[in-house]
Amino acid sequence: MEAVEARVNPAAAEADYAQFAQRNLDKLSWLYPLVNNKLGALLHLQLRHDQLFFMKDGHVVDEIGYGDNGKRFHERDMGKVMKTPQDITAQGYWFVEPRFNAKAAYEALGEVQDGAYYSLFSNQCQDWADRVRVRTEKIEQEQHLAPPAGRESYGALYHEVAPTVPSAWYFGMIAVIVGVLGLGAPLITGFHYLKLVALLLFAIGVSDIIYAFSSRAWGTFLSTTFFGLLSMLGGVAVWLSDHFLLANSNGVMAIVLAAVGFARIGVAVRSRPFSAWIGTFLTGFLLLATAWIAWIHKEGSAAAWVLGAALSVSFISAGISTIWLNMQLKKKQFG
Repeated sequence: MEAVEARVNPAAAEADYAQFAQRNLDKLSWLYPLVNNKLGALLHLQLRHDQLFFMKDGHVVDEIGYGDNGKRFHERDMGKVMKTPQDITAQGYWFVEPRFNAKAAYEALGEVQDGAYYSLFSNQCQDWADRVRVRTEKIEQEQHLAPPAGRESYGALYHEVAPTVPSAWYFGMIAVIVGVLGLGAPLITGFHYLKLVALLLFAIGVSDIIYAFSSRAWGTFLSTTFFGLLSMLGGVAVWLSDHFLLANSNGVMAIVLAAVGFARIGVAVRSRPFSAWIGTFLTGFLLLATAWIAWIHKEGSAAAWVLGAALSVSFISAGISTIWLNMQLKKKQFG
């Protein structure tokens, strides 16, 4: 039986505001270090889901997102009922700026095309959310609709929280093993990571071009095809020049690693109970230390080694964090 596509209650247009929230995908925390970063955000490939919430008087009027079956859906139909800000946090969500005028967001949902099919590389929930954001902002400008200022009084709603279902302990062990093997050959690990980035860029380009033809969205056909070809060329360029990139990008890499390290420390400090987040806290400090080493060697002589070591450390610490979180969860359930 074909799934019925979800629709937003018309009352959502009268809400105080609309705002997207994100959650980390369940059971995939061992892979977060690879894509839940600035590169993943740029490519819309983070292991996160975007859901649009309409809020009124501190309560959820309605919520909607784009699923991997190529249709819109409500989280409540998936067993995640959310009526209050506390419910939103309990389901692993945190709000991301900005807020939108509810009427503009409601109209945007009626105008945005979902696409011909779901594609991990060119048309998934993050791409859909980006189209809704852009269209909402245009409607706000055209109709002079101003979104309300301010934030919820619940600060935790604006900070990354743990997935509602952490990875199984054996996924954590896999991450640790991958990290240990990477430390045994960090130079090779660094080069392989850039090769992976190149393949991802090329795959995104191919997916964009296929999507341009299959969706028959002729209004955006040229731009979609152009960016698809650009992505493919970028992938080829990264593949052919990986040695050059590794020899000249340590300064940028140091800044990125430092930002990720501070983010992890911030998440751990603001999460409770803190004892369950010690692994994440230590991971942040390890990444800061790696960033410092990368900055010291920003002339590039050890770029590949540092990148490989950083990725290996990230996987080891993420794996240990996952195992520790599972131990704490079991202790809470059965202790």
